[in-house]
Amino acid sequence: MGPSVDRQLGQSFWPDLGNLVSAVGRAMWITLINLFRKPVTVHYPEVKRVYPDRFRGILALTYDKETGEENCIGCRLCEYICPPQVIKVEMLKAEKRNFAKTFTLELYACELCVQVCPTDAIIMMKSFDLATSDRRELLMDKDRLHNIGLDFEPSWATGNGLRDMQTPPKAPAAHAPEAGPAKAEDKPE
Repeated sequence: MGPSVDRQLGQSFWPDLGNLVSAVGRAMWITLINLFRKPVTVHYPEVKRVYPDRFRGILALTYDKETGEENCIGCRLCEYICPPQVIKVEMLKAEKRNFAKTFTLELYACELCVQVCPTDAIIMMKSFDLATSDRRELLMDKDRLHNIGLDFEPSWATGNGLRDMQTPPKAPAAHAPEAGPAKAEDKPE
């Protein structure tokens, strides 16, 4: 077999070798610089990382701090808004208010349910500690969601907080013009 028509033997060896040596040199320079830097590794779970204020983690159900009752009123807005339909709620009617009889949620979903909840019953927590390799463990029932709400610090992402953030600011009210004497209209005769 002879050399290819497009490229002759030895034509691009020196430029290719120069590019290879340059790339290796740049990589070694970066390695040398980072050799003397302080490591940024967090030794989890022994050392807990401080989460940023706007961190949005796992979902949880909440209780009213004053009465101890659950905040969920079983309105099912979260179930209706959920695009992948991973939330299932059964309503339990009571004398004073409604409750969620059952509430199941698969955690690999989005956060639209948080945004539509009128009572901030489903919120996001500052944690991601439920990592698993089995998707079946991400199916949460009502009791497990309540326990998550008690175990972890809540994030800022509540329904009311998200809606307030997305609502455009109201324009300042215009002052009413002062009432002056009525002007007589000129009528052609």
